[in-house]
Amino acid sequence: MSDQQYNQAYNPPPPPIVGNPLYEPNVLNAKAREAADDAKHALIMSIIGIFCFGFILGFIAFKKANSALEIMNHYQVAEDKRGIATVAKTLAIIDIVLWALGLIARFTILR
Repeated sequence: MSDQQYNQAYNPPPPPIVGNPLYEPNVLNAKAREAADDAKHALIMSIIGIFCFGFILGFIAFKKANSALEIMNHYQVAEDKRGIATVAKTLAIIDIVLWALGLIARFTILR
């Protein structure tokens, strides 16, 4: 081997691509931001839904959390927000169930 080969500067390999390699990085960044925002908004709505407007906010939070999880699965982005979306989806289901139980209790007490 020649001295010229040893004296060349080391070029590290490029960083690994995060997300689905079928999509451009700017699309992946936008979808990661969208999934993170949907997960955050779903969590906020599901927490508020426990205390008031459980029926309405529960369904909206469920839809947003489900949307965030679908984006995460399809584009393979925002994996760190998957837990937030899952908790939001679970709380949204609890919101809807509590609202239904409250409605049943209200009509059974009135009879």
